[in-house]
Amino acid sequence: MSGGASTMASRDNDPVTVRRALAHALAEYLEAPRVRDAVMLWCQQFQGRGALFLGLSRYCRQIADGFGLAGKEAELHLRIFRALQSDPRRLPDDPLSSQPFESTEPGSLPPGSVAPVAPRLGEGVAALQAFFAAIEAQLSRDLPVGLTPARVRRALIRHAASLPRPQQHAASLWWSGQVSTLDGDWPAGGHGTLLINVMYVALAELLGPVRADACFTQAVDRLEASGVPALTGIRRYL
Repeated sequence: MSGGASTMASRDNDPVTVRRALAHALAEYLEAPRVRDAVMLWCQQFQGRGALFLGLSRYCRQIADGFGLAGKEAELHLRIFRALQSDPRRLPDDPLSSQPFESTEPGSLPPGSVAPVAPRLGEGVAALQAFFAAIEAQLSRDLPVGLTPARVRRALIRHAASLPRPQQHAASLWWSGQVSTLDGDWPAGGHGTLLINVMYVALAELLGPVRADACFTQAVDRLEASGVPALTGIRRYL
């Protein structure tokens, strides 16, 4: 076994070092609160569930789709791998160290401890955030002259007025960048579908229906190809 692979294997049973390495790598792309959210995602869905290396590719795809880093999956994977191989003394503190989390078994909690409070991802939030991130990634590569990402978001916020007041408020906060996670429950066939409709109406207004359709199709294809269960059912929202 190579030195790098040996290091990776040795850290499968050291969740603190893994979280510190993730925080180090992700800090190049995300602000501190979102780094913590991303590390929490690792704890919730990957920590202690099989070999570290096997989960890393899926994790990078999920981070790229859900945190506005579409197209950077391979880059994220490489940076995290290098961080895992680096001297632990050069890594930042565990971003979850302010709350008890460790146990002798990775991914479990010690008796009497309190699980860290993660941002609640309501129903449909992961899929909707990943879908919008895929759309933004496409637009960033092919924006018509005179159309900026800020203008797209302003159009989305304006059309969000068609949503019920609580959902309008949550969507507007998210699209304006005041919060990093869409709050509330957004089920398919309900508010989740309404939010998708808002996205389509705003894009059709800015791009025309043909380009809006193409943009939606590419975003759906991307999520379905991700292999992430929370994302592959995106067609239920359309």
